[in-house]
Amino acid sequence: MMTFRCIGWLGVLSLLAVPCLAQSKLRAYYNDDFILETEDGDFQLRIRGNLHVDSRVFHSENRGAPHTIDIRRARFDFQGRLYNHFTFRLQSEFQGTPYIRNAWADVELHPAFHVRLGQMKVPFSTSWATLDNNVNFVERGAARPAFPFFDVGAVAWGELWDASVVYSLGVFNSAGTELQAPAGDGDDHKELVARLFLQPFRGTESAAIRGLYLVFGGTTGHMSGPSPLETGGYQAADFGSAIWRWRTEQVLGTDGRVTDRTAAEIESRYRMGAELHYLRGPFVFSSEYLETRYRDVALYQDFYVGSSRTVHKQIQRGDGAVHSWSTWVSLYLTGESKRLENSGWRTARPGTTVGSDGPGAWEVLARYSRTWTDRALFTPVRVTGLVQGSPDLPGDYTGTTPGAGNSVAAAILDGAHDAHELTVGLNWSVNPMVRIQLNDVFIWAPQNDRTGDGQNDNFFASGARSSQTDSNKKSRKTGWENAVMLRFILKF
Repeated sequence: MMTFRCIGWLGVLSLLAVPCLAQSKLRAYYNDDFILETEDGDFQLRIRGNLHVDSRVFHSENRGAPHTIDIRRARFDFQGRLYNHFTFRLQSEFQGTPYIRNAWADVELHPAFHVRLGQMKVPFSTSWATLDNNVNFVERGAARPAFPFFDVGAVAWGELWDASVVYSLGVFNSAGTELQAPAGDGDDHKELVARLFLQPFRGTESAAIRGLYLVFGGTTGHMSGPSPLETGGYQAADFGSAIWRWRTEQVLGTDGRVTDRTAAEIESRYRMGAELHYLRGPFVFSSEYLETRYRDVALYQDFYVGSSRTVHKQIQRGDGAVHSWSTWVSLYLTGESKRLENSGWRTARPGTTVGSDGPGAWEVLARYSRTWTDRALFTPVRVTGLVQGSPDLPGDYTGTTPGAGNSVAAAILDGAHDAHELTVGLNWSVNPMVRIQLNDVFIWAPQNDRTGDGQNDNFFASGARSSQTDSNKKSRKTGWENAVMLRFILKF
Protein backbone atom coordinates (compact mmCIF):
# COMPACT_ATOMS: atom_id res chain seq x y z
CA MET A 1 0.00 0.00 0.00
CA MET A 2 2.84 2.37 0.86
CA THR A 3 4.44 1.91 -2.58
CA PHE A 4 1.15 2.64 -4.33
CA ARG A 5 0.72 5.80 -2.26
CA CYS A 6 4.17 7.00 -3.32
CA ILE A 7 3.42 6.28 -6.99
CA GLY A 8 0.11 8.09 -6.63
CA TRP A 9 1.73 11.24 -5.29
CA LEU A 10 4.38 11.18 -8.00
CA GLY A 11 1.65 10.78 -10.60
CA VAL A 12 -0.14 13.89 -9.39
CA LEU A 13 3.07 15.88 -9.39
CA SER A 14 4.00 14.72 -12.87
CA LEU A 15 0.56 15.68 -14.21
CA LEU A 16 1.03 19.20 -12.84
CA ALA A 17 4.27 19.49 -14.76
CA VAL A 18 3.09 17.99 -18.08
CA PRO A 19 1.98 21.24 -19.83
CA CYS A 20 5.37 22.89 -19.42
CA LEU A 21 7.41 19.74 -19.93
CA ALA A 22 5.81 19.43 -23.35
CA GLN A 23 7.31 22.81 -24.27
CA SER A 24 10.74 22.39 -22.74
CA LYS A 25 13.43 19.80 -23.28
CA LEU A 26 14.22 17.53 -20.36
CA ARG A 27 17.75 16.73 -19.30
CA ALA A 28 18.95 14.02 -16.96
CA TYR A 29 22.19 14.17 -15.02
CA TYR A 30 23.82 13.09 -11.77
CA ASN A 31 25.14 15.43 -9.06
CA ASP A 32 25.05 13.41 -5.82
CA ASP A 33 21.39 12.82 -6.77
CA PHE A 34 19.70 11.53 -9.90
CA ILE A 35 18.15 14.70 -11.36
CA LEU A 36 15.54 15.27 -14.06
CA GLU A 37 15.29 18.93 -15.02
CA THR A 38 13.92 21.13 -17.77
CA GLU A 39 16.42 23.28 -19.59
CA ASP A 40 14.90 26.46 -18.20
CA GLY A 41 15.27 25.07 -14.66
CA ASP A 42 11.63 25.68 -13.74
CA PHE A 43 10.93 21.99 -13.16
CA GLN A 44 13.19 19.59 -11.33
CA LEU A 45 12.89 16.16 -9.73
CA ARG A 46 15.63 14.76 -7.48
CA ILE A 47 15.53 11.02 -6.87
CA ARG A 48 17.45 9.93 -3.84
CA GLY A 49 17.48 7.37 -1.07
CA ASN A 50 19.59 5.93 1.70
CA LEU A 51 20.44 2.73 3.50
CA HIS A 52 21.82 2.58 7.05
CA VAL A 53 23.07 -0.77 8.34
CA ASP A 54 24.07 -0.93 12.02
CA SER A 55 25.94 -3.36 14.19
CA ARG A 56 25.64 -2.97 17.98
CA VAL A 57 27.47 -4.84 20.72
CA PHE A 58 26.36 -4.26 24.33
CA HIS A 59 28.03 -4.74 27.68
CA SER A 60 26.03 -3.93 30.79
CA GLU A 61 25.66 -4.37 34.52
CA ASN A 62 22.46 -6.33 33.79
CA ARG A 63 22.18 -6.62 30.03
CA GLY A 64 18.87 -7.03 28.28
CA ALA A 65 19.78 -5.53 24.89
CA PRO A 66 20.93 -8.21 22.42
CA HIS A 67 23.97 -7.89 20.17
CA THR A 68 22.50 -7.16 16.79
CA ILE A 69 22.88 -6.35 13.12
CA ASP A 70 20.06 -4.08 12.05
CA ILE A 71 18.72 -2.19 9.05
CA ARG A 72 18.29 1.13 10.82
CA ARG A 73 16.94 3.06 7.84
CA ALA A 74 15.90 2.20 4.26
CA ARG A 75 14.28 5.11 2.47
CA PHE A 76 13.32 6.52 -0.88
CA ASP A 77 13.16 10.27 -1.21
CA PHE A 78 11.72 12.42 -4.00
CA GLN A 79 12.28 16.16 -3.95
CA GLY A 80 11.36 18.61 -6.64
CA ARG A 81 10.52 22.06 -7.87
CA LEU A 82 7.51 23.25 -9.89
CA TYR A 83 7.29 26.66 -11.54
CA ASN A 84 10.33 27.76 -9.51
CA HIS A 85 8.32 28.85 -6.46
CA PHE A 86 6.74 25.51 -5.53
CA THR A 87 8.85 22.79 -3.95
CA PHE A 88 7.84 19.43 -2.54
CA ARG A 89 9.20 16.40 -0.77
CA LEU A 90 7.86 12.85 -0.53
CA GLN A 91 9.90 10.39 1.55
CA SER A 92 8.96 6.88 2.58
CA GLU A 93 10.51 4.60 5.19
CA PHE A 94 10.63 0.86 4.45
CA GLN A 95 12.44 -0.29 7.58
CA GLY A 96 10.12 -1.93 10.12
CA THR A 97 6.53 -0.86 9.50
CA PRO A 98 6.58 1.19 6.26
CA TYR A 99 5.25 4.71 6.57
CA ILE A 100 5.42 8.15 4.99
CA ARG A 101 7.90 10.46 6.73
CA ASN A 102 7.96 13.64 4.68
CA ALA A 103 4.99 14.59 2.51
CA TRP A 104 4.84 18.35 2.10
CA ALA A 105 4.55 21.18 -0.40
CA ASP A 106 6.24 24.55 0.04
CA VAL A 107 5.22 27.82 -1.59
CA GLU A 108 7.78 30.64 -1.73
CA LEU A 109 5.97 33.97 -1.93
CA HIS A 110 9.20 35.76 -1.05
CA PRO A 111 12.52 34.55 0.43
CA ALA A 112 11.25 36.11 3.68
CA PHE A 113 7.94 34.26 3.55
CA HIS A 114 7.29 30.62 2.71
CA VAL A 115 4.27 28.50 3.58
CA ARG A 116 4.82 24.76 4.01
CA LEU A 117 1.88 22.34 4.34
CA GLY A 118 1.78 18.61 5.03
CA GLN A 119 3.72 16.12 7.14
CA MET A 120 7.21 17.16 8.17
CA LYS A 121 9.68 17.38 11.02
CA VAL A 122 8.40 19.82 13.60
CA PRO A 123 10.85 22.80 13.58
CA PHE A 124 12.49 22.77 17.00
CA SER A 125 15.84 21.17 17.84
CA THR A 126 18.79 21.49 15.42
CA SER A 127 19.88 17.97 16.30
CA TRP A 128 16.44 16.69 15.38
CA ALA A 129 16.23 18.84 12.22
CA THR A 130 19.48 17.35 10.87
CA LEU A 131 18.95 14.97 7.96
CA ASP A 132 19.71 11.39 8.92
CA ASN A 133 22.57 11.04 6.43
CA ASN A 134 24.26 13.96 8.19
CA VAL A 135 23.87 12.94 11.83
CA ASN A 136 27.06 13.63 13.74
CA PHE A 137 26.78 10.54 15.96
CA VAL A 138 25.12 7.20 15.32
CA GLU A 139 22.27 8.24 17.63
CA ARG A 140 21.23 11.66 18.89
CA GLY A 141 21.99 12.69 22.46
CA ALA A 142 18.35 13.61 23.14
CA ALA A 143 15.20 11.76 22.15
CA ARG A 144 11.43 12.07 22.05
CA PRO A 145 9.62 13.71 23.77
CA ALA A 146 12.46 16.18 24.49
CA PHE A 147 12.06 17.03 20.83
CA PRO A 148 8.91 16.46 18.76
CA PHE A 149 8.64 13.90 15.98
CA PHE A 150 7.02 14.18 12.55
CA ASP A 151 3.58 15.76 12.52
CA VAL A 152 0.96 17.09 10.14
CA GLY A 153 0.50 20.83 10.05
CA ALA A 154 1.47 24.14 8.48
CA VAL A 155 4.57 26.31 8.91
CA ALA A 156 5.24 29.89 7.85
CA TRP A 157 8.98 30.50 7.60
CA GLY A 158 11.48 32.79 5.95
CA GLU A 159 14.99 34.21 5.79
CA LEU A 160 15.69 37.76 6.88
CA TRP A 161 18.74 40.02 6.55
CA ASP A 162 20.68 37.82 4.16
CA ALA A 163 19.66 34.65 6.06
CA SER A 164 21.25 35.82 9.31
CA VAL A 165 17.80 35.27 10.83
CA VAL A 166 15.53 32.38 9.91
CA TYR A 167 12.16 32.15 11.62
CA SER A 168 9.54 29.37 11.71
CA LEU A 169 5.99 29.62 13.06
CA GLY A 170 3.74 26.58 12.86
CA VAL A 171 0.62 24.80 14.01
CA PHE A 172 0.44 20.99 14.19
CA ASN A 173 -2.01 18.25 15.12
CA SER A 174 0.37 16.87 17.76
CA ALA A 175 -0.85 13.38 16.81
CA GLY A 176 2.27 12.11 15.00
CA THR A 177 2.50 10.76 11.47
CA GLU A 178 -0.23 9.71 9.08
CA LEU A 179 0.51 6.12 10.14
CA GLN A 180 -0.40 6.94 13.75
CA ALA A 181 -3.40 9.14 12.90
CA PRO A 182 -4.62 8.01 9.45
CA ALA A 183 -7.86 10.02 9.68
CA GLY A 184 -6.26 13.19 11.02
CA ASP A 185 -6.23 14.45 14.59
CA GLY A 186 -8.06 12.67 17.40
CA ASP A 187 -9.24 15.85 19.13
CA ASP A 188 -9.48 19.61 18.70
CA HIS A 189 -6.19 20.37 20.48
CA LYS A 190 -3.36 21.74 18.38
CA GLU A 191 0.31 22.47 19.10
CA LEU A 192 1.87 25.85 18.35
CA VAL A 193 5.57 25.94 17.41
CA ALA A 194 8.10 28.76 17.10
CA ARG A 195 11.80 28.69 16.22
CA LEU A 196 14.52 31.31 15.63
CA PHE A 197 17.79 30.39 13.91
CA LEU A 198 20.35 33.20 14.26
CA GLN A 199 23.78 33.78 12.76
CA PRO A 200 24.35 37.31 14.10
CA PHE A 201 27.80 37.81 12.55
CA ARG A 202 27.09 36.15 9.20
CA GLY A 203 28.26 39.14 7.13
CA THR A 204 31.38 39.98 9.11
CA GLU A 205 34.87 39.46 7.74
CA SER A 206 36.13 38.16 11.06
CA ALA A 207 36.38 34.36 10.92
CA ALA A 208 36.66 34.30 14.72
CA ILE A 209 33.01 35.28 15.23
CA ARG A 210 31.37 34.54 11.87
CA GLY A 211 30.74 30.93 12.88
CA LEU A 212 28.65 31.72 15.97
CA TYR A 213 25.01 30.51 15.89
CA LEU A 214 22.17 30.88 18.39
CA VAL A 215 18.91 28.93 18.19
CA PHE A 216 15.76 29.26 20.28
CA GLY A 217 12.55 27.28 20.05
CA GLY A 218 9.37 26.41 21.84
CA THR A 219 6.13 24.47 21.54
CA THR A 220 2.88 24.69 23.51
CA GLY A 221 -0.36 22.79 23.30
CA HIS A 222 -3.15 21.02 25.13
CA MET A 223 -3.36 17.23 25.07
CA SER A 224 -5.95 14.52 25.68
CA GLY A 225 -3.35 12.00 26.84
CA PRO A 226 0.14 10.69 26.08
CA SER A 227 0.75 10.06 22.39
CA PRO A 228 2.25 6.79 21.07
CA LEU A 229 5.52 8.70 20.70
CA GLU A 230 5.59 9.24 24.46
CA THR A 231 4.37 5.86 25.63
CA GLY A 232 7.24 4.32 23.63
CA GLY A 233 9.64 5.73 26.21
CA TYR A 234 12.73 7.94 26.16
CA GLN A 235 15.26 6.26 23.88
CA ALA A 236 18.79 5.96 25.22
CA ALA A 237 21.70 7.01 23.01
CA ASP A 238 22.53 3.34 22.34
CA PHE A 239 19.12 2.88 20.61
CA GLY A 240 18.28 -0.48 22.22
CA SER A 241 17.51 0.73 25.75
CA ALA A 242 15.19 3.27 27.38
CA ILE A 243 16.07 5.88 30.02
CA TRP A 244 12.48 5.61 31.20
CA ARG A 245 9.10 4.35 30.02
CA TRP A 246 5.62 5.78 30.32
CA ARG A 247 3.74 3.49 32.76
CA THR A 248 0.19 4.88 32.72
CA GLU A 249 -1.30 2.73 29.96
CA GLN A 250 -1.70 -0.74 31.50
CA VAL A 251 -4.36 -3.45 31.31
CA LEU A 252 -5.43 -5.17 34.53
CA GLY A 253 -7.70 -7.59 32.70
CA THR A 254 -9.92 -8.00 29.64
CA ASP A 255 -12.19 -10.64 28.16
CA GLY A 256 -12.44 -8.93 24.78
CA ARG A 257 -15.59 -6.99 25.66
CA VAL A 258 -14.99 -5.81 29.23
CA THR A 259 -11.66 -4.12 30.02
CA ASP A 260 -10.19 -2.93 33.32
CA ARG A 261 -7.21 -0.65 32.68
CA THR A 262 -5.23 2.41 33.70
CA ALA A 263 -4.75 5.46 31.47
CA ALA A 264 -3.55 9.05 31.67
CA GLU A 265 -4.93 12.43 30.75
CA ILE A 266 -2.68 15.47 30.30
CA GLU A 267 -3.85 19.05 30.46
CA SER A 268 -0.94 20.54 28.49
CA ARG A 269 2.67 20.12 27.37
CA TYR A 270 5.30 22.80 26.83
CA ARG A 271 8.74 22.59 25.27
CA MET A 272 11.58 25.07 25.19
CA GLY A 273 15.04 24.88 23.69
CA ALA A 274 18.18 27.02 23.61
CA GLU A 275 21.31 26.25 21.59
CA LEU A 276 24.81 27.62 21.06
CA HIS A 277 26.96 26.48 18.15
CA TYR A 278 30.40 27.61 17.06
CA LEU A 279 32.18 26.59 13.86
CA ARG A 280 35.65 27.57 12.78
CA GLY A 281 37.40 25.68 10.04
CA PRO A 282 37.51 21.97 10.85
CA PHE A 283 36.44 22.52 14.48
CA VAL A 284 32.88 22.50 15.91
CA PHE A 285 31.50 23.16 19.38
CA SER A 286 27.80 22.56 19.99
CA SER A 287 25.61 22.76 23.08
CA GLU A 288 21.83 22.30 23.33
CA TYR A 289 19.39 22.46 26.25
CA LEU A 290 15.86 21.10 25.88
CA GLU A 291 13.00 20.97 28.34
CA THR A 292 9.60 19.29 28.11
CA ARG A 293 7.12 20.21 30.82
CA TYR A 294 3.86 18.40 31.53
CA ARG A 295 1.11 20.18 33.39
CA ASP A 296 -1.61 18.37 35.30
CA VAL A 297 -0.99 14.71 34.42
CA ALA A 298 -3.81 12.59 35.86
CA LEU A 299 -3.72 8.79 36.17
CA TYR A 300 -7.10 7.02 36.09
CA GLN A 301 -8.49 3.54 36.46
CA ASP A 302 -11.02 3.02 33.67
CA PHE A 303 -13.57 0.24 33.30
CA TYR A 304 -15.01 -0.30 29.82
CA VAL A 305 -18.02 -2.35 28.80
CA GLY A 306 -17.74 -2.48 25.05
CA SER A 307 -16.92 1.06 24.01
CA SER A 308 -18.68 2.64 27.01
CA ARG A 309 -16.56 3.81 29.94
CA THR A 310 -18.46 3.11 33.14
CA VAL A 311 -15.68 3.90 35.66
CA HIS A 312 -13.24 6.80 35.51
CA LYS A 313 -11.51 6.80 38.90
CA GLN A 314 -8.61 9.19 39.54
CA ILE A 315 -5.61 7.52 41.15
CA GLN A 316 -2.84 10.10 40.92
CA ARG A 317 -2.23 13.64 39.67
CA GLY A 318 0.93 15.72 39.27
CA ASP A 319 3.20 17.95 37.17
CA GLY A 320 6.77 17.51 36.05
CA ALA A 321 9.46 18.20 33.48
CA VAL A 322 12.06 16.34 31.43
CA HIS A 323 15.40 18.15 30.97
CA SER A 324 18.10 17.35 28.43
CA TRP A 325 21.51 18.93 27.96
CA SER A 326 23.92 17.77 25.26
CA THR A 327 27.35 19.19 24.39
CA TRP A 328 29.75 17.88 21.77
CA VAL A 329 32.89 18.80 19.85
CA SER A 330 34.31 17.56 16.57
CA LEU A 331 37.44 18.01 14.50
CA TYR A 332 38.11 17.03 10.88
CA LEU A 333 41.58 15.56 10.84
CA THR A 334 41.70 15.98 7.06
CA GLY A 335 40.80 19.69 7.17
CA GLU A 336 37.21 19.76 5.90
CA SER A 337 34.51 21.96 7.47
CA LYS A 338 30.93 21.23 8.48
CA ARG A 339 28.08 23.58 7.62
CA LEU A 340 25.14 24.59 9.79
CA GLU A 341 21.82 25.65 8.30
CA ASN A 342 18.27 26.15 9.54
CA SER A 343 17.60 22.60 8.33
CA GLY A 344 20.39 21.19 10.51
CA TRP A 345 23.98 20.03 10.26
CA ARG A 346 25.62 19.27 6.92
CA THR A 347 28.46 16.78 6.74
CA ALA A 348 31.55 18.05 4.94
CA ARG A 349 32.16 16.86 1.43
CA PRO A 350 35.47 14.96 1.40
CA GLY A 351 38.38 16.93 0.00
CA THR A 352 39.60 13.70 -1.56
CA THR A 353 37.89 10.36 -2.12
CA VAL A 354 39.20 6.88 -1.48
CA GLY A 355 40.29 5.39 -4.80
CA SER A 356 41.36 8.78 -6.14
CA ASP A 357 44.67 8.97 -4.28
CA GLY A 358 43.03 10.31 -1.13
CA PRO A 359 41.99 9.14 2.36
CA GLY A 360 38.46 10.60 2.30
CA ALA A 361 37.32 12.78 5.21
CA TRP A 362 38.14 11.70 8.77
CA GLU A 363 36.39 13.25 11.76
CA VAL A 364 36.81 12.63 15.51
CA LEU A 365 34.02 13.53 17.94
CA ALA A 366 33.13 13.46 21.64
CA ARG A 367 29.81 14.14 23.35
CA TYR A 368 28.44 14.39 26.87
CA SER A 369 24.72 14.51 27.56
CA ARG A 370 22.50 14.33 30.60
CA THR A 371 18.79 13.65 30.95
CA TRP A 372 17.15 14.44 34.28
CA THR A 373 13.46 14.19 35.04
CA ASP A 374 11.45 15.46 38.00
CA ARG A 375 11.09 12.68 40.55
CA ALA A 376 7.41 13.43 41.10
CA LEU A 377 6.70 11.72 37.77
CA PHE A 378 8.13 8.41 39.06
CA THR A 379 5.98 7.99 42.18
CA PRO A 380 4.32 4.54 41.88
CA VAL A 381 0.86 3.55 43.08
CA ARG A 382 -0.59 0.05 43.38
CA VAL A 383 -3.81 -0.40 41.37
CA THR A 384 -5.99 -3.50 41.87
CA GLY A 385 -8.61 -4.85 39.50
CA LEU A 386 -12.24 -4.09 40.26
CA VAL A 387 -14.36 -6.93 41.68
CA GLN A 388 -18.06 -7.65 41.90
CA GLY A 389 -19.69 -5.40 44.49
CA SER A 390 -16.94 -2.75 44.32
CA PRO A 391 -18.34 0.68 45.24
CA ASP A 392 -16.55 2.07 42.17
CA LEU A 393 -18.70 -0.01 39.80
CA PRO A 394 -22.23 1.11 38.86
CA GLY A 395 -24.74 -0.26 41.40
CA ASP A 396 -26.63 -2.24 38.77
CA TYR A 397 -23.54 -3.81 37.16
CA THR A 398 -23.67 -7.65 37.21
CA GLY A 399 -21.26 -8.48 34.40
CA THR A 400 -17.74 -9.89 34.45
CA THR A 401 -14.77 -8.28 36.18
CA PRO A 402 -11.76 -9.59 34.23
CA GLY A 403 -9.25 -7.62 36.34
CA ALA A 404 -10.32 -9.19 39.64
CA GLY A 405 -7.32 -10.57 41.53
CA ASN A 406 -4.83 -8.68 39.38
CA SER A 407 -2.78 -5.61 40.26
CA VAL A 408 -0.16 -3.38 38.63
CA ALA A 409 2.34 -0.84 39.91
CA ALA A 410 1.27 2.15 37.86
CA ALA A 411 3.16 5.43 37.57
CA ILE A 412 3.51 8.25 35.12
CA LEU A 413 7.11 7.21 34.38
CA ASP A 414 9.28 4.24 35.32
CA GLY A 415 13.06 4.18 34.96
CA ALA A 416 16.00 6.52 35.56
CA HIS A 417 15.28 10.04 36.76
CA ASP A 418 18.94 10.98 36.16
CA ALA A 419 21.07 9.50 33.37
CA HIS A 420 24.39 10.51 31.84
CA GLU A 421 25.95 9.61 28.50
CA LEU A 422 29.48 9.87 27.14
CA THR A 423 30.25 9.02 23.52
CA VAL A 424 33.44 9.09 21.49
CA GLY A 425 33.17 8.69 17.75
CA LEU A 426 35.03 8.37 14.49
CA ASN A 427 33.42 9.24 11.14
CA TRP A 428 34.92 8.32 7.79
CA SER A 429 33.41 9.75 4.61
CA VAL A 430 34.83 7.45 1.96
CA ASN A 431 33.24 9.61 -0.74
CA PRO A 432 30.16 11.86 -0.86
CA MET A 433 27.85 8.83 -1.00
CA VAL A 434 29.46 6.39 1.47
CA ARG A 435 30.06 7.11 5.15
CA ILE A 436 31.10 4.88 8.06
CA GLN A 437 30.51 5.80 11.71
CA LEU A 438 32.01 4.13 14.78
CA ASN A 439 30.76 5.12 18.26
CA ASP A 440 31.54 3.92 21.76
CA VAL A 441 28.63 4.92 24.00
CA PHE A 442 28.65 4.71 27.79
CA ILE A 443 25.44 5.43 29.75
CA TRP A 444 25.10 5.44 33.51
CA ALA A 445 22.53 6.30 36.19
CA PRO A 446 24.29 7.49 39.39
CA GLN A 447 24.01 4.98 42.23
CA ASN A 448 23.78 7.70 44.88
CA ASP A 449 20.33 8.59 43.51
CA ARG A 450 18.83 5.25 44.60
CA THR A 451 16.74 4.95 47.73
CA GLY A 452 17.03 1.17 47.92
CA ASP A 453 13.33 0.70 48.63
CA GLY A 454 12.48 -0.31 45.06
CA GLN A 455 10.68 2.96 44.43
CA ASN A 456 12.20 5.90 42.55
CA ASP A 457 15.41 3.90 42.20
CA ASN A 458 17.70 5.21 39.49
CA PHE A 459 17.91 2.39 36.93
CA PHE A 460 17.23 2.51 33.21
CA ALA A 461 15.78 -0.35 31.13
CA SER A 462 18.30 -2.32 29.07
CA GLY A 463 16.79 -3.69 25.87
CA ALA A 464 13.41 -2.00 26.41
CA ARG A 465 13.38 -0.64 22.85
CA SER A 466 15.03 -3.64 21.24
CA SER A 467 13.51 -6.73 19.62
CA GLN A 468 14.64 -8.90 22.53
CA THR A 469 12.40 -12.02 22.52
CA ASP A 470 13.39 -13.39 25.94
CA SER A 471 10.88 -11.87 28.36
CA ASN A 472 13.28 -12.51 31.25
CA LYS A 473 15.89 -10.29 29.62
CA LYS A 474 13.92 -7.49 28.00
CA SER A 475 13.76 -4.27 30.03
CA ARG A 476 16.23 -5.40 32.68
CA LYS A 477 17.06 -2.73 35.23
CA THR A 478 20.66 -1.63 34.91
CA GLY A 479 22.82 1.11 36.37
CA TRP A 480 25.21 1.33 33.42
CA GLU A 481 25.59 0.11 29.86
CA ASN A 482 28.27 0.32 27.20
CA ALA A 483 27.56 -0.08 23.48
CA VAL A 484 29.95 -0.16 20.55
CA MET A 485 28.03 0.79 17.42
CA LEU A 486 29.15 0.64 13.80
CA ARG A 487 27.08 2.15 10.99
CA PHE A 488 27.42 1.89 7.22
CA ILE A 489 25.65 4.70 5.32
CA LEU A 490 24.96 4.43 1.61
CA LYS A 491 23.32 7.39 -0.12
CA PHE A 492 22.00 7.00 -3.63
